[in-house]
Amino acid sequence: MRVHYWPYNLKFRHPFTISKGTKTHQPTFVVELQNFGWEGYGEAPAICYYNIPVEKMIEDLERKKSLVEKFAFTEPERYWHYLHHLFPQNSFLVCALDIAAWDMFGKMKRKKLYEF
Repeated sequence: MRVHYWPYNLKFRHPFTISKGTKTHQPTFVVELQNFGWEGYGEAPAICYYNIPVEKMIEDLERKKSLVEKFAFTEPERYWHYLHHLFPQNSFLVCALDIAAWDMFGKMKRKKLYEF
């Protein structure tokens, strides 16, 4: 399996304002999994109050990227379990990879996600 990723600044259609200020974009981590010609995409936003910026997701993934790519993917549930133990302190990274795995799995099985 191959993993590609990139940071993305997701621009809001409308400014989002709360008592702590206004946001016009959301830093986001986007990941692509490739496995035997299939690809899947996932994403996770950086949320400041959890102290997991996009840079932290990239740093954690880079540190264990070879282990992520060595996994013999068969189904998303097994993959999530593996990732959950590989990145116990970064559930946002696990989420992005899990979304990508489900996207890829749906394409492999020629099904929509809600059909699972």
